[in-house]
Amino acid sequence: MERLIENLRKEEYENRIPKLKDLLAGHNIRVSHQRLLILDYLIMNPTHPTADTIYKDLKKIDPVISQATVYNTLNLLVEHKLVKELDFNMSSKRYEFKKTNHGHFICESCGEIEDLDVDNIEYPDCLKDYEIDNVEVIYRGICPNCIKDKK
Repeated sequence: MERLIENLRKEEYENRIPKLKDLLAGHNIRVSHQRLLILDYLIMNPTHPTADTIYKDLKKIDPVISQATVYNTLNLLVEHKLVKELDFNMSSKRYEFKKTNHGHFICESCGEIEDLDVDNIEYPDCLKDYEIDNVEVIYRGICPNCIKDKK
């Protein structure tokens, strides 16, 4: 059964490869097996992983992938604005596939990070003559699960 699931995942990944290749090529990034794996990982795991988490998870799939390759590829994907590097003043930077603008909620108890829809945010009048490239909205507090666990 485990082999069947593994084969199914591999088949699903292979079905995504053409879109991943187009995505890399559209951002002028040379396609490689490792870059495809890392980009696919970020798209399929919207959990704001650290570089180390990505490396450890992908090492199980591709035993020859190196930590340097993961870090270099993440830097390249960030440089080409395909992936966003998140610095929440935590011990490690986090990464996410760049999708629509959104904010984050960070639980200060368990460290869980959740995406928040912030499309309706209004800019202050003092910024009306500015060109805004990016807005970062971060809420910090305690998530419902941690609140429930404290009781």
